[in-house]
Amino acid sequence: MKKIQDYDSINYDYRCYWKDREYENLSEQRILKKILKDKNGISFIDIGGAYGRLTDLYKDKFEIPILFDYSLKNLKKAQFDKKVIRICGDIYNMPFKDDSIQSGMSIRVLHHIEDPESAIKEIGRVTSDFFILEFANKNNFLSLLRNKFNPKFIDKDTYEIPHKSDSQGYLNDQVFLNFSPNFIKKTVLKNKFFVKGIYSVSNFRERNLKKVFPLKFLLSLEDIFRGIFSKIYFGPSIFLYLEKRDKKNKSYKRLEDILICIKCKGELKEGKCNKCKINYLDKSGIFNFRSPLKID
Repeated sequence: MKKIQDYDSINYDYRCYWKDREYENLSEQRILKKILKDKNGISFIDIGGAYGRLTDLYKDKFEIPILFDYSLKNLKKAQFDKKVIRICGDIYNMPFKDDSIQSGMSIRVLHHIEDPESAIKEIGRVTSDFFILEFANKNNFLSLLRNKFNPKFIDKDTYEIPHKSDSQGYLNDQVFLNFSPNFIKKTVLKNKFFVKGIYSVSNFRERNLKKVFPLKFLLSLEDIFRGIFSKIYFGPSIFLYLEKRDKKNKSYKRLEDILICIKCKGELKEGKCNKCKINYLDKSGIFNFRSPLKID
């Protein structure tokens, strides 16, 4: 079975991660606002969106905004209006028809995916227009500097960060991968996408820099140098703006027209599959495709 980062298994509240990372958070929001500035449409999926950190950037631009995550606990912590559809599921087997979701994004997710090629293939299957894919850049400047620009390190497609214990002695044995930009570009090209834009983000993500310089100053530098840094994959985080090669404008305008049963691929009505007798909609209003219930 392919391993997925399961925050529920360690009872991890992802909101805590962002308490001391305002620079990273705002850097990502700024580039997403730039990319999504003139975008709107019917459906948009935020894969790995957790508690909805980035929901405000897209929920009013699309008629069916979907927050998709493997963690049921983090989805329950999401605080926003009822327009956003919360779906708990597996990125390797998403409960959507082919080409049924117009566009979407996946931010800070791919590094937790053991089989990124299968995940990107599945993203290509369910989306029909454009997608924003972020990945942890193995070849960022600081990383290359630490490795003395060793050609063997540069050429390697992926690098798994060694497991280590945290301050409480807990061994983090979850997947954490960094990728070479060429590997990710080749993978998306094999899976129905063109690369239309490349953005280097969080270029000044360094502890001492964040201590010395004010936040606004670092964000200004981010805007000034993004163009140059993007060309050389300078930063630790790379955002790719992707477009489908063969766009399918099926224009599914209802959630019921998008969702399918993950077991029989049948259509759902009010969260239920009549064929399999499975109910995917729980009492909290979340579609749970990890732990569905049999209909009584």
